[in-house]
Amino acid sequence: MKKILDSKFEIDRLSYFKSISNLSLDDLNNKSCGWSILQHLYHCFLVESLANQYIAKKILYPETIKNVSLLTYFKSFLTPFVWKLGYKAKAPKITATFPNEIDLDKLNLNWIETRKCFDELITKLYYLNLEKKGFFRHPIIGRINLKLTLSFYDFHYNHHKLLIEKIISKI
Repeated sequence: MKKILDSKFEIDRLSYFKSISNLSLDDLNNKSCGWSILQHLYHCFLVESLANQYIAKKILYPETIKNVSLLTYFKSFLTPFVWKLGYKAKAPKITATFPNEIDLDKLNLNWIETRKCFDELITKLYYLNLEKKGFFRHPIIGRINLKLTLSFYDFHYNHHKLLIEKIISKI
C-alpha cells in the first residue's frame, strides 16, 4: 500500500516549497496575474484538505459508495489534454476563498498534516476494500477511486505549479 507522504509527489512538493522559500513576501503575494503564488498553493492545499473531510465522511457509509464508471475513467484520461488546450474551470468558491495572510511555512506544515490524514484514509480505504470504488466525487470527472484521486492531486498540483512558474517569470 503506497503512502502519499513517501511518494515522489510529496518529495517534489517539499522540494518546490524549498525552492520558492527564497522569494520575498511581496513576490509571494504578487497578484498581477490573478491569484498570488501563496493563493495558488493554499488553493491546492485546501482542495486536498476538503477532499479528506469528504472522503472521511463518505467511508462511514460504505454501502452508498458506487463503482467507478467507464465514463469517469475516460474523463480522467482526457482532462489533462483538455487543460493543455487552454480550457479553464472556475474553482469552487470554497476552494477560492483565501485568508488575508498566508504564511508559507505554516502552509507547508498544514499540508504535511493533511497528507498524514490522507495516508490514514488510504489505510482505511484498503481495510474496507474501498480503494477501487468511487468514494470521492470530483465536480468535473465524477466519482473517482484512490488511483484516480491521486492522479487528480498530481495533475492539479502540477497545473498550479505551472501557473506559479508563469508568475515567477514575470517578477
